[in-house]
Amino acid sequence: MGRSKVTADKKIEIKTLLEMGFCQRQVARDLHVSQTCVAHVSKKLKQNLPLSNSIGQGRKKASTQDDDRRLSYIMKKDRTKSSQMLAAEWTLSNGKKLCASTVRRRLISMGYKSYTAKRKPLRTPAQIKKRLTFAKDHQYWSNEWNNVIWSDEAHFEVFNRKNRTLVRRLKSENNEPFNFVPRVQGGGGTVSVWGCMSGGARGPLMIYTGRLNGPAYIKTIQDALPMFIENTFDTVNDNWIYMQDNAPPHTSKYSMKWFKDNNINVLKWPASSPDLNPIENLWDYIDKELKKLKPTNAGQLQTMIEDLWIGVTAMRCKKLVDTMPRRMKQCILARGKTFSKY
Repeated sequence: MGRSKVTADKKIEIKTLLEMGFCQRQVARDLHVSQTCVAHVSKKLKQNLPLSNSIGQGRKKASTQDDDRRLSYIMKKDRTKSSQMLAAEWTLSNGKKLCASTVRRRLISMGYKSYTAKRKPLRTPAQIKKRLTFAKDHQYWSNEWNNVIWSDEAHFEVFNRKNRTLVRRLKSENNEPFNFVPRVQGGGGTVSVWGCMSGGARGPLMIYTGRLNGPAYIKTIQDALPMFIENTFDTVNDNWIYMQDNAPPHTSKYSMKWFKDNNINVLKWPASSPDLNPIENLWDYIDKELKKLKPTNAGQLQTMIEDLWIGVTAMRCKKLVDTMPRRMKQCILARGKTFSKY
């Protein structure tokens, strides 16, 4: 552990006690500083020198300002490079032997910290343009979002959680069992669900099995969705609209015909835009809670998911839907591209 810096106030206390006649050993013991520090203060008093350290004391930085600017340039070319890789390239550029810890300190002093990169959908320029158009067309919506029925499917596995797990351990404990999150092929069992919600209510949660196509999708929602609409919205008021993404089962001819036959208006949704759908936050919440509950088989997993869904309150749904104006604003600011929030 390095030496701690003695403050100016502490040096003044040392000076006061020395002038009162206390010996250096007693001053060091009373003020919890080293005897060498007291001796240095005593020497400065005898020579009538200021107590503050003179400029330029201490070990000099291994890198100059030009070196630091070069490091910043190297880092910005590829922000995923490790500290060791940056150190090696930095050394080649200036001929100085600089280690990875020096790289980290310099970057932190510039304000650059390491963050986990978020997994986001890869979008084509056409999809980005449609996202921006959608956000601009709906940027002034407010209460209108409460009339949207938000829907989505989700798949949960028994063992394989989506969220990363952090472990606190000693360096010598790298092989202990608590360091490892078990992963099995197929996830140890899977539960697939469809759910919906609105700005004032939590909708039904439907369990389905097998591959989802147009007929299977309609079979899953054909009873639950009309009942939710009838219980949540005024049947006379036709302002509500159904939101679904552009997955093939949703946009198939079979599905679109069923929506038309049942007078269900479908919101035109931009492709690859889960960040604009507030129900995605509910799936993330359920996955985090499952991480705490630790199911051991598919039966337990299904029961836990159903219990967690029942525990979702109308207030939580309302708060999520209330974020839609901000999501539109973020999308516009990002020009339709990926943004970190949501």
